Amino acid sequence: MKTPITILFVIVFILDLQAQHFTHDIGAFVGSTSLQSDYGQRGNFASDWSNNGTTYSIAHYLSFYNKTLRWDPNNVLHNHLMVKSEIHYISNTELLHHGKWAKKKSAAGVKLKSMKGSLRMLSLGVNLEYFLNPLEEFVYPYSEMYFNPFLTFGIKYSSYTTGLSSDLGDWQQDINILPQKYTLENALEIGSNQAFSVQLGLGTRFKLAPKIDLVTQFAYQYFFSDTIDGLQASVIENKNNDWLLNIQFGLVYHLNFSTPLLY
Repeated sequence: MKTPITILFVIVFILDLQAQHFTHDIGAFVGSTSLQSDYGQRGNFASDWSNNGTTYSIAHYLSFYNKTLRWDPNNVLHNHLMVKSEIHYISNTELLHHGKWAKKKSAAGVKLKSMKGSLRMLSLGVNLEYFLNPLEEFVYPYSEMYFNPFLTFGIKYSSYTTGLSSDLGDWQQDINILPQKYTLENALEIGSNQAFSVQLGLGTRFKLAPKIDLVTQFAYQYFFSDTIDGLQASVIENKNNDWLLNIQFGLVYHLNFSTPLLY
């Protein structure tokens, strides 16, 4: 019963915003993400950039530039801001140990190299985007402005599922095939979990057509959790929460472009 009520509330809310002459965009994006976690050697290039996956997202943008003159003709901040609501999905990502420890021919090195993780994540987020150039000038068809860089800050709620396997066998039958630090109590949190995070980023829009923009965006996402990868090495080491880097490309379509209100 809650789901239909929620959908109805969202529809009514959007229609109400349309009636108030706000401006709406929708966008679709694809890209790549790199997770920085307990997999791999900290500071190692392969560890930093090889544990990556494909990302997909859809977004709704709410902007205020056509309310500027009505609210306060001297306040230009409205002409630079958008609120972005986003659904973001990271596909099944393989996580491996890289670096000098995994290259060792010792028993510990073999266990480390044989260990493999996986991650799937669905996130809901809200971002505030600040555009360097006025949105009114960028969006209007007669404008000769084609680029509009932006900065973004937001929060996300993520639901994710982690997995763990080893080339040496079934770790659930014999946990000793894993590196020693992951055989300790509470060192593993495999399965479904949830986390909050903050996100900082930058990007730019390029005007392809009067109502279509090409978007490139790069973001840093910091989780308030050390178990995004399913591992919690902090039980014997200094705690370092997981984080990721995400780069995406996409298209944004202006739904209800309109001229500013002059009253």
